[in-house]
Amino acid sequence: MERLKKHVDSIFSRYKEDKQIRELKYEVLSNLEAKVEDLTSNGMDYNEAIKTAINSIDNIDYLINGNKEVYITKYKLEYLQMILIYLLVGWIITIPLSILRQGILINFILLISSIVTGIRYLSLRKKNGDFIHCKDFINLQFSLKIRKIAWSIWILFIIIYLVFITAIQFGSNVWFSRPVIIDGPYQFAILLISYLIPLISVIIPLYFSLAPKLIIKYEVGEDNEDKE
Repeated sequence: MERLKKHVDSIFSRYKEDKQIRELKYEVLSNLEAKVEDLTSNGMDYNEAIKTAINSIDNIDYLINGNKEVYITKYKLEYLQMILIYLLVGWIITIPLSILRQGILINFILLISSIVTGIRYLSLRKKNGDFIHCKDFINLQFSLKIRKIAWSIWILFIIIYLVFITAIQFGSNVWFSRPVIIDGPYQFAILLISYLIPLISVIIPLYFSLAPKLIIKYEVGEDNEDKE
């Protein structure tokens, strides 16, 4: 039965082994072994029975908790489209900041990211025919978990950054009990920008927030099939 075990290991290879995966592997292997025994008891050659059992199951994605079958091309297209919009909005917002010599690097990174994302989107959109109806499995539970982690890290980053920039800008004033003096609107604008620039990074948690919504939107089912 070594061939069966290798086959089971191969179809589970994309998943990190945990309690659920171990139990599923054991269950699938047991079912395949039972199938081989049933086939051989009915007169089939042993090697042919092994081959038949292996051919009977080549995908276990539907067995994994939280896995949803989606129209993967449509999912990717809208994902890229939304990310492109986020990047372009961020790039446009940071143009005035670059004029004030603040956020020049961020503005450049957003521009390059927009171009790369746009190229990927257009190249995927050019594909047509049956490719647009391709299906694959994505784990909704994992996407929800990653979304929660991304937002938690972002909020923590913003809090730490605001405390840091405040300490840099006003630490000595507070320490020596000196009044805070802002010399004119230009200095005020520069100070304000230093606080606002990190908020552009909200694009990152927004990126991870898209997945659960699009998984639900493009899940294979009667509602989506009616739109075909």
